[in-house]
Amino acid sequence: MLPLDLSFSVLRVTLRALEPVHLPPFPGSKLEGAFGRALYRLACTQPQRETCQGCPLQTICPYGLSYAPRLPHDLQVSSLGTPPRPIIFRVAYDEARDLEQGERLTFGLVVVGHAAAQLPYLLAALREVGQDGLGRTRGRLELEEVSSVHPYTAEQVPLLRGEELGMNLAPLLLGAGDLPPVTGSRLLVHLRSPLHIKAGGQMTRNLHFPVLVRALQRRLGNLEQIYGGAASVGADFTRLPLLARGVETVEQRVRLVSQLRKGSRPRQTTAMEGWLGTLEYLGDFCPFASWLRYGEQMGVGKWAHFGAGLYDLEMLA
Repeated sequence: MLPLDLSFSVLRVTLRALEPVHLPPFPGSKLEGAFGRALYRLACTQPQRETCQGCPLQTICPYGLSYAPRLPHDLQVSSLGTPPRPIIFRVAYDEARDLEQGERLTFGLVVVGHAAAQLPYLLAALREVGQDGLGRTRGRLELEEVSSVHPYTAEQVPLLRGEELGMNLAPLLLGAGDLPPVTGSRLLVHLRSPLHIKAGGQMTRNLHFPVLVRALQRRLGNLEQIYGGAASVGADFTRLPLLARGVETVEQRVRLVSQLRKGSRPRQTTAMEGWLGTLEYLGDFCPFASWLRYGEQMGVGKWAHFGAGLYDLEMLA
């Protein structure tokens, strides 16, 4: 089994609308953008720079570490042109929503590995994330509460409340040993936000189990080697995909969804598309349990950092 030494914390964030807010079916990119702007205002000491590249503080700045991460000097991987971000939004796809004044918006935020050291800045940014307004109407929201939660138990720890100045900087820290097993011979993977996995340069329609396993290994291996204990460096990443060929794809009940999002340049838009629905597999899932559970919390595929590729596991006898 491939080693995976990666800790993480799951935060549950609750915002309350101060005025009407219109949200698209998948608001992850809007939340991620608002959070990034708030973190930039709090952390950046050289705003005259156009990018973080070349900034002497990039490796210690909370914004640089989260939004412009650099590869460690001892981990130069040609396929890792853009390192994954250690801050991951957990936002499910739903119908477009209109929040009225006083209604609440709740979403998850996963803080991976070494990024937990930046928790004071992350909590401060969450306090400001709705102040500039979200959605088409730019409706403002205020922070109500941030809690650290265990995704597989009822345990939770309050970290921050909107009207209180104090912060609790001791979140629940989880690792591989805190993840439940994946038992049974039938597995349902419920896709809760658009899953976009590329194969041969194109988004794949055939989500067979080896395709999912390869995507999980690529994403989680990168996160573990950059922000975790790097136990998987030098490991054989060919074994699990080969073993995954023994898992049968019983059924794919999926539909394609698409949503426009703003690009990095003015008036630029990008179509974000992916699969929603349920995948059903048959086989022995014990060798893949850690990877499946980590992926359940951190997402998989393109745009996973703002909540795409989010799924829930359901085991059948």
